[in-house]
Amino acid sequence: MGQWITGAKLVVLALFLTATAAMAVYDVFYVMPARRCESQGAWWDSKDRQCLTPIPIWRLTGRSPITAGAEALAQRLAPGTQSVSPPAAAERAATKSRSESRLR
Repeated sequence: MGQWITGAKLVVLALFLTATAAMAVYDVFYVMPARRCESQGAWWDSKDRQCLTPIPIWRLTGRSPITAGAEALAQRLAPGTQSVSPPAAAERAATKSRSESRLR
């Protein structure tokens, strides 16, 4: 009975060491390159295991890039306010002026 327990302990220890080594190898060859690539700001292609540099769409189309000022302005809208398109705002202004002239 004592030899059976000792054998079982050795089998469990061997399985544990094998699993630990397999996880370490997976981490070194799969996880670490992906993290290194993404920390540099590139894209990791897991299918081909390549670190790829993204190309902005404006370089391909020839259009000028959107300025940061336009994006910041759009984000500064106060919560709860509605953005009104210029034609709708002009239509409202025209409606108000007509109704005010009728009342006078």
